[in-house]
Amino acid sequence: MKITLRTVLLCLILIVAENTFAQSEDFGIWLDAESYKKFGPYRLAVCSEFYTNNNNQSIDRFSIGADGNRKLTPFLNLGMGYLMMNKNKTDRYEIRHRFYTTATANGKISNFKFSLRERLQITSYPRHEAESQKSLWYWRNRAKISYQIPSCKITPLIGVETFLLLNQKTPSKRLDEVRYNLSAAYPLTPSSQIELYGLLAKMPNLSQYILGVIYLIEI
Repeated sequence: MKITLRTVLLCLILIVAENTFAQSEDFGIWLDAESYKKFGPYRLAVCSEFYTNNNNQSIDRFSIGADGNRKLTPFLNLGMGYLMMNKNKTDRYEIRHRFYTTATANGKISNFKFSLRERLQITSYPRHEAESQKSLWYWRNRAKISYQIPSCKITPLIGVETFLLLNQKTPSKRLDEVRYNLSAAYPLTPSSQIELYGLLAKMPNLSQYILGVIYLIEI
């Protein structure tokens, strides 16, 4: 059976849309773009984000950032980065600063690729009237599996990510968010790629459904 990009994208949209209108509390669009350059074992990148919420009626935030990582072994990368976020707070925009460090392990079995990323991040809030802390520490764990379909340019991926709030003193309440992801990546050129995904973010008081696009280009 021939799998086309249109078929995969339509399935993603229908899956997310069905859940969104049946039981969601919120829906948004996430747009990400990243350009990167490799220097031997090093990789440097700049990125931008534009996110909506409130059933795609409001801007949630837009951000710019940069990160770098180094390949230590064929299976392990270490990196760090910074993100400046302009967060919409209804009556004003608030600048937030996020710093993070990551360790990513990769493996391959036949046509399957596996990725496990551990990230420690801190986000500071210059104005934090509604926050219990001036800064929040998170430990994020993300696992992804992709499959290279023979004779097909589309690469389907599934993933799950957990967010542990380290500031939370009660251990049973540290799991702050879980994200489930289904996506399809497609190479536009030898140096660029686009990925369309559907994401479900489960939080204690909110279920958020996301349709997102990621654009990557190597310069």
